[in-house]
Amino acid sequence: MSKQSLQSYWYVPFPIKLLAVLMTCTSLSIVVGLMQYVPLAERAEDTYYYPFWYTLIISTLINLAVLLFLILPLSLFVDGVLASLKMNRPVSKVICTIVAYFLLGAGIALLFSIFVYRMHAFQTAGPYQYVIITTFVFLLWQSGLGWILNRSRKQKQQTSTG
Repeated sequence: MSKQSLQSYWYVPFPIKLLAVLMTCTSLSIVVGLMQYVPLAERAEDTYYYPFWYTLIISTLINLAVLLFLILPLSLFVDGVLASLKMNRPVSKVICTIVAYFLLGAGIALLFSIFVYRMHAFQTAGPYQYVIITTFVFLLWQSGLGWILNRSRKQKQQTSTG
């Protein structure tokens, strides 16, 4: 990669990507755990409900596997492709990023169905939506953490020169 592409809009250092993976995994696992939890007052008799911690751990393991083995490596490829595109307007950069990560999410959902050896695993749209949402949450965490890193670097440069 050229130096210009490394200073591109899409370049995010790998440690920031790893932190974004952990933040995405944690935030989505907590949301899934809270959505699946049934309070004691609302539970039906003679029905077993999984405890919150169990749902949280299983959701964390599944999210971490999908994020580490599918989304993270393929997002490096997508970021390289986006960095090679020559776009001047910020709006076109954002639109291309959203489209690229949407396609990344759809492709990862197909890859995941192949990995679990069930092509019929995605007969309903729910798992596709979940993987695409996971990809976009990863993009949001990655963009937010990258923005914070760039802002702190700019402030550090201003204080050292001024």
